[in-house]
Amino acid sequence: MRKQFIYILFLIGAIFSGSDLYAQTVSGVISDINGPLPGVNIIVKGTTKGAATDFDGNYLIEIDNSNAVLVFSSIGYFSQEISVNGKDVINVVLVEDAQSLDEIVVIGYGTQKKSDVTGAVSVVDIETFDKTVSPFASQALQGLVSGVNVTANTGAPGDGAKVSIRGIGSVGLSSNPLFIVDGVPTQNAMDNLAPSDIENISVLKDGASAAIYGSRASNGVVIITTKKGKKGKAPKITVSSLYSVQTHGELTKMTNRDQYIELYNEAANNDNLLLPNNPELHRRTIDATLASSLPNVDQLESIFRTAAMEQYTVGVSGGTEKTSYNLSGSYFRQEGILLGSEYNKVTGKANINTEVNDWLNAGVNLNIYRSKNQIVASSGDGFGGNGGGAVRYALFRTAAIPIYDANGNFVDLPDEPGFFGDGFNPVGVLKTHQNNLKKTNGVFGDVNLRFKLSDRFSLISTFGVDRSNYKQRRFDRTWGTNDRINDPNRLTVINNQIVNSSFSNVLSYNHTINEKHNISGILGTESINNTEEVVLAVDRDFANQSALLVQLGNGDGIRSTEESSSENKLLSFFGRVNYNYSQKYFFTLIGRRDGSSNFIKDNRWSNFFSGSFGWRISNEKFFENIDFIDKWMLRLGYGENGNQSIPPFSYLERIDNGFNYPIGGVSQSGSAIIAFGNALLQWETSQQIDIGTDLSFLNGKLGVTIDYFRKTSEGLLLPSPIPPSSGFAAPAIINTGNLLNTGLELEVNYRNRVNDDFSYSLNANAAYLKNEILEINAPILAGRIDNNVFATKTEVGQPVGSFFLYEMDGIFQNELEIFTSATPIGSNILPGDVKYKDKNGDGVITDLDRSHVGSPMPDVTFGFNADLNYKNFDFSMFIAGAVGQEIYYQVATDIEGFYRPFNLTKRYYDERWTGEGTSNTQPRASWRAKSNNTRPSTRFLEDGSFVRLKNVQLGYTIPKKTIQKFNIDKFRIYVSGSNLLTITKYPGLDPEQTTSNNSTSEGALASNIDWGTYPTAISMSLGLQIIF
Repeated sequence: MRKQFIYILFLIGAIFSGSDLYAQTVSGVISDINGPLPGVNIIVKGTTKGAATDFDGNYLIEIDNSNAVLVFSSIGYFSQEISVNGKDVINVVLVEDAQSLDEIVVIGYGTQKKSDVTGAVSVVDIETFDKTVSPFASQALQGLVSGVNVTANTGAPGDGAKVSIRGIGSVGLSSNPLFIVDGVPTQNAMDNLAPSDIENISVLKDGASAAIYGSRASNGVVIITTKKGKKGKAPKITVSSLYSVQTHGELTKMTNRDQYIELYNEAANNDNLLLPNNPELHRRTIDATLASSLPNVDQLESIFRTAAMEQYTVGVSGGTEKTSYNLSGSYFRQEGILLGSEYNKVTGKANINTEVNDWLNAGVNLNIYRSKNQIVASSGDGFGGNGGGAVRYALFRTAAIPIYDANGNFVDLPDEPGFFGDGFNPVGVLKTHQNNLKKTNGVFGDVNLRFKLSDRFSLISTFGVDRSNYKQRRFDRTWGTNDRINDPNRLTVINNQIVNSSFSNVLSYNHTINEKHNISGILGTESINNTEEVVLAVDRDFANQSALLVQLGNGDGIRSTEESSSENKLLSFFGRVNYNYSQKYFFTLIGRRDGSSNFIKDNRWSNFFSGSFGWRISNEKFFENIDFIDKWMLRLGYGENGNQSIPPFSYLERIDNGFNYPIGGVSQSGSAIIAFGNALLQWETSQQIDIGTDLSFLNGKLGVTIDYFRKTSEGLLLPSPIPPSSGFAAPAIINTGNLLNTGLELEVNYRNRVNDDFSYSLNANAAYLKNEILEINAPILAGRIDNNVFATKTEVGQPVGSFFLYEMDGIFQNELEIFTSATPIGSNILPGDVKYKDKNGDGVITDLDRSHVGSPMPDVTFGFNADLNYKNFDFSMFIAGAVGQEIYYQVATDIEGFYRPFNLTKRYYDERWTGEGTSNTQPRASWRAKSNNTRPSTRFLEDGSFVRLKNVQLGYTIPKKTIQKFNIDKFRIYVSGSNLLTITKYPGLDPEQTTSNNSTSEGALASNIDWGTYPTAISMSLGLQIIF
């Protein structure tokens, strides 16, 4: 009876307690892809009952019934709702929601909300950047930011890239932007940092944003922030590896043995018809018996190989309550697709930040690198002193010449050079001709102290250093038939050391009044010291070419040694004021005063000012009922910048000794002027206006940014024209001319999370650019394409490096057409020769008929990126391209028309003129017609527009529950393809690789001239990313 009574009481208690009978506890760990997340809110849906995760991401919550739904939420992440369904352990991985955060961008000497920026500042999509398989961060930047044009120097390993922002900002000086790494100016920063060490990249494109950097910012600024550790985070280890197989893309189709012999005999017969009927005067032809005994070698294919590329990185980051750290190291090795070329690089990074006390934080950023580059001849014809490009020699070499003889030695001259040419063996050039090794090591970084003076004031003091040193050792060995090549041999050794140091102090202020008036600003000073030391030694005529004996001092020939050093300093004072009223009206004013030792005392200092205004229209009351636009910001900015990148002491005449003067019939040693000076030299300056707008639609999913700019560069620093009678002295640098760049930029991005399993993002950008010389002292001829023949002319009304050529008007079809058309005097034009337009109408083709026919700069550059994520799979695709640029196909002057016994393109073989009406694009085969048919003309000017599939990547992340037992937080494997597809009309190997060693010193004055250049490789990669 007593037992029954107890049961009844228990039943009654259960009834009145309701669901308390089913109470249970749920626990778990909340994390993101980087590890545990503290402070995540967990709420039982429909109630006020909740909990939060601790420091290690752990949580514990009681629920009232087994069918409850838990809501997990944290700022910056997508919320997730999960039904308990009786489970007592629920682990959740939250996904970052980039749209929910107001992105912070790095600007000069500080940071700012992206939505509050009044200038043209672009932020690189770092996820896309990371997925680009490239040893250089500069190459990975291509196509990611509107208005930023990136072109690789060549496809050779270790050759880097050129970066320009909003066109060519200067004619005689470099157009490279200023690179800032963690607040410190750093030379070649994007080539010496491992891409995996970069946290974010901001690009200051307009004058108003870049003016804070004054005289160094006329070409824009790229601000790089490296990865840092996070305080209070447990140690996290990241390991990644990549292995790639590289090969060449589509090669220029060349004639085979029989096709070449057909063209040779055709050219010989064409020219023999014009000679007296005397066989001794005629050019011999190749008979069938000889032809059948010869090999049929694909010389172009023979210089390429399937090459490996590998990259490994390891990093550890974390922090205690007051200290954070990030340490990393990487190794990269790339075999070149051309025989003999190879590049490897080791980098290391250390970042430590610690809170010394409540008012002082101290930090150290240290980056080291060491690289080794086995350089091969990659471009040019040797005029620039670096030897002719191996690709060029391969294009010239006829198929009838073997690579090796019966003994395995390289074949140089064939048995019949008159039939098959005297060009160098390209495989021999790559494997024997040069031993050119460049070793580079360097360190850059900073030590910084951050003082919290009060709630409103803070001070940052930064000491930075950028030190690099390289040693290049090149031996040009004697080889070839009868030792005809590089006789005497020569050893060249270069030691170069550059040390740049900087020290800055920046006082910051920030205060908000009545929640409507926000005032912030900085005052600062910065001093920069740059030094460079160069030692050049040359020794010649080594009797024994063994590597052990080829050392300086062992040569029997003329020896020479040179040493030089230079130093320049910059001292700056600057300030910036930002005012924001009620998040509607934004004002920024910047001033900077720079003093440079590159100018004489009276011209040493210059001032640079800028101002910008932003109006957030979407925060106005009249905009409240407009639903289809979420946010709308209008921006207007004006900024001034300068340029002082000239050699030190350019305002003085420079004198050197070692010159001989015949006095009284006796040679006397003396000195002479080697460079003229200009005491009136002043700063090159630029003024830029930017009008832009930022819009957001569809609850932040769609973002659009549009910018128009007009940039004028004045007082261009250029060498002055001097008469030949001035001797060997270099011309003085003078201020002459004005340059205009105008353009329009567009960036569009769309992000959408369809459900918990599927999300995607689309990003596109495009930029239009027009470049024009407004004023210049005298036209500048540049871009040598033959002895004393130049392809470009820079003058008023034209873009920098404009192609100045004859305009081809087809092919003469018959004698009547020749009689009724303008022709060059004394050129003996025949049917089948090239016809040119008589531009001035004087009835004769002369230099006066040359005109501006194209620009090496693209009218439009663009990029498109797509990212898709489905469950544990991710897919990305990146496309980049350029439209409107022209390329002078210089190498075609020797391989499209029979002017010497070099090989010819299949295009020429198929399209050549063989009789009236057979062709209007390619002339007849003839030696004698060279003087007319190879004139610098639009015949060799090609459309360089292209669209390239830069990268495709497919990845899979193993579910966390599968790898947790191995203490692994993330395990991702992926396959990637780079440069898989290129759409272009350009007949050369690569529309991007058109830099020539012949004209590196001429810069933009002589770009896009293709002598036969090392092309970009196609690669397939397998990669792995692991986080512990």
